[in-house]
Amino acid sequence: MKGKNLDMLVQKYLQLKPLSDKDAIAARREYVRRELEHWQDIFTNGCSDPAWPDGCNLNLTRNHILSALRGLQDLGEDVSWIYVPPEVANGLMIPSGGWAKVRCKRFKLMGQHVKVAGTEISLF
Repeated sequence: MKGKNLDMLVQKYLQLKPLSDKDAIAARREYVRRELEHWQDIFTNGCSDPAWPDGCNLNLTRNHILSALRGLQDLGEDVSWIYVPPEVANGLMIPSGGWAKVRCKRFKLMGQHVKVAGTEISLF
């Protein structure tokens, strides 16, 4: 399927509009692919969410992936070969993010427990 058609299918999927099984499978597969890319981007670069640590955003994205995979399973698809990122500590902060230092300081002032990821954290 072409990119534009996939974009339309994913939009319909996200808007909970009815899709044929074939289109639902294509939309969910593309959604999983995009969410995996998004997870990898957050894990590599952090994010700029002022209210939540990177770990919360990583786990939220992971849950999106799991939900879409369950939907694929319900449609009879084998998803056992698809990589599912691990759950991480909610307070995890990725130090390479542009706002990491400011966000860590803010979260600590608010009493949130945060842990800056070091080189010991490698998932790939």
